[in-house]
Amino acid sequence: MLNKKKIYIILFSLIILVCLSGFIWSFVVTKDIRNSQKTEKGAEKNQVVSVKNLVLTETKEEEIYWELYAAKGSYDSSTGAVILDDATGNFYNSDNEVVLSFESDIGTYDEETKKITLRGNTFVVAHDGSSIRADQIIFKGKDEDIVAKGNVVVSRNQDFVSYADEARFNSELTFFEIKGKTQTNVYSDDEIKPQELTN
Repeated sequence: MLNKKKIYIILFSLIILVCLSGFIWSFVVTKDIRNSQKTEKGAEKNQVVSVKNLVLTETKEEEIYWELYAAKGSYDSSTGAVILDDATGNFYNSDNEVVLSFESDIGTYDEETKKITLRGNTFVVAHDGSSIRADQIIFKGKDEDIVAKGNVVVSRNQDFVSYADEARFNSELTFFEIKGKTQTNVYSDDEIKPQELTN
């Protein structure tokens, strides 16, 4: 009887040992599979999506604040950035009237900060005929200043043209400040009066 118990204990121990070694072996063998599944799950969090004929809109208090249009665009979920090719768009006032229109080679919209950056052949026109050309123009928000950088040209109808390295505007384009090496041409009915300013 005692020998039978010893045989059962040894046999039971061997079965447990075989099962345990099988679990360990399967854990080692499937390591690569588990790692690739983790990578795929991580990749789902950092997806890049490309879209043609893209329209982005932001509203404030149920009124359209701005609209962006693009021939094609992409979204990177890891950075929260929307990149737009051949971007055009409009900014609206509280009466749903267009106050600014723009076009640019590339537009970037940051989902977290709500900042719009336009780069390359960037042109902005206000409803009063004022316009800005620059290498880069940044819209930070409704009540924030607009910043233009690089080869900035500001004009208002036939009144004046200003050239600068950098400029800052209020959101309605009724006030602006130019920085760096600047030149302003003020027009009258009879003559052009160039003014070179340094800041």
